[in-house]
Amino acid sequence: MVKKYFHEVIEEEQKILDIGLKQSRLHKKERTERFPTAEERWPRKGIVIEKEKTLHELLMEGFVEEQRQRELEEEQEEKTPSELLQDELEPIDD
Repeated sequence: MVKKYFHEVIEEEQKILDIGLKQSRLHKKERTERFPTAEERWPRKGIVIEKEKTLHELLMEGFVEEQRQRELEEEQEEKTPSELLQDELEPIDD
């Protein structure tokens, strides 16, 4: 078995790694040149496609709407009957 020094071994391995890196970059360049992007393949022509709302978003909308409804109901409960009647009457213009 022949003894090899570190600097000899690392130089050989670095050459092999450089060849692999060069090939990898070359293949990537070929792939990107060969295949068009999704926008090029299927242009939307300015049309914006709305994504479907997630379950979380739908539930949050319902929760906010329910909170608003409760606040309105609480305001109605806090008013006295005379205040409710006054709200229903139209103002008189002088």
